[in-house]
Amino acid sequence: MALADIKAKIKSDSQAQIKAIEEENDAKVRAVSQKVNAEIKSIQDSYAARLAKEEPEVLKRREIVAELDAKRVDLGTRQKLVSEAFEEALKQLAALPPEKYAGFAERLLNEAVATGKEVMLTGKNEKCLNQNWLDKYNSAHNTSITLSTEKLDIAGGFVLRNDRIDTNCSWEMLLSDARSEIETGVVKRLFE
Repeated sequence: MALADIKAKIKSDSQAQIKAIEEENDAKVRAVSQKVNAEIKSIQDSYAARLAKEEPEVLKRREIVAELDAKRVDLGTRQKLVSEAFEEALKQLAALPPEKYAGFAERLLNEAVATGKEVMLTGKNEKCLNQNWLDKYNSAHNTSITLSTEKLDIAGGFVLRNDRIDTNCSWEMLLSDARSEIETGVVKRLFE
């Protein structure tokens, strides 16, 4: 055998070995690819099955959360409207004609007086409950209530002070007390 024949034989054998190795590697790559693709499909199928199983529950939860949000917004709106109704009642109470305003305040004062020597505190913008009104009250009821120079931040009414005890007869306090008792009825009237 000549050197050229030996080289050709080696080259031919090498080519055959390379081809065999490449075919073996291709087979291994195909086997690994099939295995990986099978795993991918298995994972996709399990997630699809899980999604199909959990999707109704997720949608139900979203619906519940949406309903709760809607109810919260509705409740907030209702509370705001009820508060506005009581604010309007406070404005109307403060805007009573002077004779009705004074008469109502006199009835409250009759209930609040304990000793007849208390001090009356009124609001900063009080127009009806002044010294002249209090003098008439004192003479009609044989009391000696004094009017304080201290003014309060109230819409109307008064606070009657007896030593360290205050009796709050402000319109805000009266409406606050009434609100707890009548709020249910107001809600029914507004929303039913």
